[in-house]
Amino acid sequence: MLRPYVISIAGFDPSAGAGVLADVKCFEQHQVYGFGICSSLTIQNDTDFIKNQWISAQQIIAQLAPLLNKFKVAVCKIGLIENIKVLLQVTTYLKQHNPDIKIVLDPVLTATAGFEFHDWQNGLTQLIPVLKQISLITPNYHEFKKMGNAADEDMHKAASGWARYCPVLLKGGHNAYAPGTDFLFEYGSFQTLEPTTQEIEQKHGSGCILSASIAANLALGYSLTEACKLAKAYIEQFLNSNSTLLGYHSL
Repeated sequence: MLRPYVISIAGFDPSAGAGVLADVKCFEQHQVYGFGICSSLTIQNDTDFIKNQWISAQQIIAQLAPLLNKFKVAVCKIGLIENIKVLLQVTTYLKQHNPDIKIVLDPVLTATAGFEFHDWQNGLTQLIPVLKQISLITPNYHEFKKMGNAADEDMHKAASGWARYCPVLLKGGHNAYAPGTDFLFEYGSFQTLEPTTQEIEQKHGSGCILSASIAANLALGYSLTEACKLAKAYIEQFLNSNSTLLGYHSL
């Protein structure tokens, strides 16, 4: 059988630890066929972020058009993108082209090296038109604290509010209260995804790869819950694949 097609819209990281190169490596391990769309050009390695050049919405859509016109793409993962205006233009184009396409959004506010991309304070107000078009958003604890404008004790309440518009996977890698525990919020319910190990090696691009794995598993026909669980197992293996900041992909 032919593999399902999946697209990553993400930054071009020359180290291939994050962004579109890392996503395509992840897709290949999951045995889906991955396409890559560049949303920014970065000058960086695994520890140092130096500079970034954004790719406009028109240029992103121009890259998408010949692929979507030829191939039936099941899922699109979106990572680093210039701003919410560009994001909305891109998601709207995707849904107009294929109303059934699933979209996984991994919001990237800050590079691992500390470079700030966005300050999406009160992100819900700005993001509602986007959230209504997507299948999942995957912020980490620090990102959601800023985007949701929420105190530590209100994080779950805020995530439940966001889940009225689309499911939220609140990643626990930076959560001091429940390290490594993810929470999946869907409208009216939430599930706890416990880590299988407490001993992990830090990796550049781990958030990108988790969301890419979820996208791949959705394309393979898994439910959202199962896709998130499988992706969590994948990322734990990736994190412990070696002791450097650049992990190895293996399924």
